[in-house]
Amino acid sequence: MMFLSSTTPTELPFDIDLDAVKHLLDGVDPAALLPDVSTVVGKVQLVCTLAILVAPLVMLVLGIAYLFFAPREANYYFGYRTAFGMGSVSAWRRTQKLAGLVFGVLGLVLTIVMLLVSLVLPSRAPMDMVWLAVKCLLWQGVLALLAKAAINGLTMLRYNYRGTRRKK
Repeated sequence: MMFLSSTTPTELPFDIDLDAVKHLLDGVDPAALLPDVSTVVGKVQLVCTLAILVAPLVMLVLGIAYLFFAPREANYYFGYRTAFGMGSVSAWRRTQKLAGLVFGVLGLVLTIVMLLVSLVLPSRAPMDMVWLAVKCLLWQGVLALLAKAAINGLTMLRYNYRGTRRKK
């Protein structure tokens, strides 16, 4: 092993007064530097609650927006866009209503369920809170993907690529 300088193993390669450092740290309690456990647990609970409530509220807002504030004609800026729903004005409007209903109902149901789950969080240990929040987020993601697949599938079954209604 190479040393940068020719010091003995007990000497430091730079000049520090170890007695002064020991005197400075003599009255310091390392446990006092850590935050209070109740504060940390409270923040974990807050973060978990916010994490599980954000997606359902966003779905609820998107559902309301698609139902009531969607543009009258297809565009690439706002609205639920799918190739089969953008072919005509009637296909666009029906797709917006369908997406609004699906996302609005799913967002409302998930908001209620996640509020109930957030009431259970304080009775759990911090790590259990985190794992419960992760499970909730995974379920929300799966349900959102299923909702998207259902909207796209129903639009594809109802309209062709040009936006005209399929024959029965």
